[in-house]
Amino acid sequence: MELKKPKHFAVIGLGVFGANVVKFLHELEVEILGIDKNERKVDEVKQYLKLPVVADATDQKQLQDAGFNKDNIDVAIVAIGESVETSIYVTLLLKEIGIKQIIARAMNNQHAKILAKIGVDKIVYPESNAAEHLARSIVSPHILEMIELSSEYSIAEIVAAKEFYKKTLKDIAIGSRYKVIVIGIKRKTPILVEETGDTDLKEEILLIPGSEEKIIDGDVFIVAGRNEDIEKMRNAK
Repeated sequence: MELKKPKHFAVIGLGVFGANVVKFLHELEVEILGIDKNERKVDEVKQYLKLPVVADATDQKQLQDAGFNKDNIDVAIVAIGESVETSIYVTLLLKEIGIKQIIARAMNNQHAKILAKIGVDKIVYPESNAAEHLARSIVSPHILEMIELSSEYSIAEIVAAKEFYKKTLKDIAIGSRYKVIVIGIKRKTPILVEETGDTDLKEEILLIPGSEEKIIDGDVFIVAGRNEDIEKMRNAK
């Protein structure tokens, strides 16, 4: 299962959280469109943006004039923090325009529930390290989730690279090759639904898999190790 790395990002709302997302995305060398109706906020981060835009994101025409369409933007991040209603309305506009992936900041649990119901792909809360974590997770699609154990070590979920398919963990030699420990494998297996007779997929986790475990398309490794080593494994093709 090959995942395409997104290259074109839009950040709507350039307050503290949105500005931090822009800065971390810039470090990861991707193209960013940033939009806010406050000119001062746009000026403060314009050096990190390919296209800085002063506009009202609640106006669909202004969004489209700024370049918001399904061909120009891979991922849109709604970082608006002043108004729940504005955040929801902008999110709905982005869906109507046809943006492929929408990530939105939630200000509370109720806001998060509404965002989930209207089909937001990912919901984040503005915690201290949320901006950096979000930037890294969307630029590195092979890393599905990452939990920091310390400044140097983490546990991460990494989609198995195509080169690993049909090979055993022993064949791949992940420990010696990438210096990380495989503590589990997430796998979707077909099951029979008795009521309908149809087949469905059920996710299971193989904890501490043996060396003879064979990797299949769609497997997700759960690994622990140094952040730099996890990044090397993430880059495997």
